[in-house]
Amino acid sequence: MKLTVDDYLKMIADNKVQTEDADKTASQTQQKKALTTAVEFMQEQLNKGYLGQYRFNVRMKKGDPVNFRLENNLINIPMDEAERLDPKLLDEGPTYPVNLYMVLESDDVNKSGLRIDELANETDQGQPASALVDKLQPWLADHLAAVMENRA
Repeated sequence: MKLTVDDYLKMIADNKVQTEDADKTASQTQQKKALTTAVEFMQEQLNKGYLGQYRFNVRMKKGDPVNFRLENNLINIPMDEAERLDPKLLDEGPTYPVNLYMVLESDDVNKSGLRIDELANETDQGQPASALVDKLQPWLADHLAAVMENRA
């Protein structure tokens, strides 16, 4: 899927974002089954012409829960901050591919409290979910471990 900045912002404003929520422990969240469910949900939404956001409330052994999400965006900023897609970042006229991003929010992940990385570009999103989970699982494990280390 490709969208202009205006089309992307309009889809968000018009509630054309399909969401799913899961409340799990850190261990449960990192399991292939949970991550496969999330990746397949995201692929399905894109195939239907929707944007997607799969949100995990990750309960940690120590401290507050961590917010981990898979979401679609044009560049690596959280969907909740879509208004930042101004002309300084992207031109309004051209279409851009809709990518899939891994987003982790916690005061303890780093100084900014936010980590966001691309999981799949427009082409890679067509891969089997298992291939994306193989990339996602170590990323998530590393960043949840960093949160726990920073809380120690």
